[in-house]
Amino acid sequence: MKKRKHRGIGIDIDKNVIRYCVQKNSKWVYGEIVNNGSFFKGDKLRNSEQFVNSLKEIYRKAHLKNSEIVIATPNSKLLIRQVPVEKMKSEKEVREYLFFELGESIPLPFDQPIFDLLVYEHEESKKSRKKKKRSPDKVKSILVKKNQMLIDGNVSVVVTSEPFLEKIGDTIKKSGGQLIGVDASSLAYGRVFQKRINWSQNFLLVELNGGAATITIFEKFVPVYVQYENYNQVNWKYIEKNDSSKMEFSTSVELEGLDGLGMTIQNIADYFTTEISYGKTLSQIYLVGGHPFLTKEAETVIQHRNQLPVKALSSPLKSGQEDVPDRFLLAAGLSMKEV
Repeated sequence: MKKRKHRGIGIDIDKNVIRYCVQKNSKWVYGEIVNNGSFFKGDKLRNSEQFVNSLKEIYRKAHLKNSEIVIATPNSKLLIRQVPVEKMKSEKEVREYLFFELGESIPLPFDQPIFDLLVYEHEESKKSRKKKKRSPDKVKSILVKKNQMLIDGNVSVVVTSEPFLEKIGDTIKKSGGQLIGVDASSLAYGRVFQKRINWSQNFLLVELNGGAATITIFEKFVPVYVQYENYNQVNWKYIEKNDSSKMEFSTSVELEGLDGLGMTIQNIADYFTTEISYGKTLSQIYLVGGHPFLTKEAETVIQHRNQLPVKALSSPLKSGQEDVPDRFLLAAGLSMKEV
């Protein structure tokens, strides 16, 4: 009997804030909990007891009986690369090749990697793929289960740090929950804005949050490159106010940081057209995230530094008559992942 796919509660961890979002009875339920200190430093979990207590509070507030969770892999520990696979005939062959090459011919900025593929499902192979069963013991892949696009003989490889995910999973278990899925944040945002993005074009998706940005290039529906930029994170902090979070930062310092980020985005766009996909073009820059300047100052400053048109995307989701605030959209996109 085929196991029915279902969805969990999306959890977004940003510095000292945990945001959650889940759809119940056709209505979005969301909220956030502010901690005194940041939850993570590098791969290490800090304030684990507060993290467990925060998760328990989320289960209570969301009235969840089955506390199944989907998280995003940390963008500071995320790598996406294209690998040529013209001579390889099967997904198994590709995975075996990558298992030995990661960290060797494919250099990584961290140890103990875990990876998955974004693989195009060919029309002629759909029937055979439905019968295929993957062994979870042989393939360490909990990132992106959904089949995607093979681009010009290359496959996109998504890599992250395994110790981080293991630590998160163990801590969630202590809270009475279960980690059922992990996703790249760019794919989660892609679900939320599926109808507002022109998928026929190649584009950059820029996620802006508390002084940090993640720039992802999409080519033919698939993320082919990602870069994390900590452009002003040290000058941000979240404080609790009226059961919610309030961002505190220096406006002048942040605007200066966004200006520098705009130049970085332009450089990455040039890198795509000269190194990643020579001769290909990018058509758009989309801004997403929970940044309070997203639709005004950030859009203007980044546009000033770029030739490509810049468009900030605001929330398309509603809970009753109210829009789901932008800062909860990553958690919403994670909760939309079928696992």
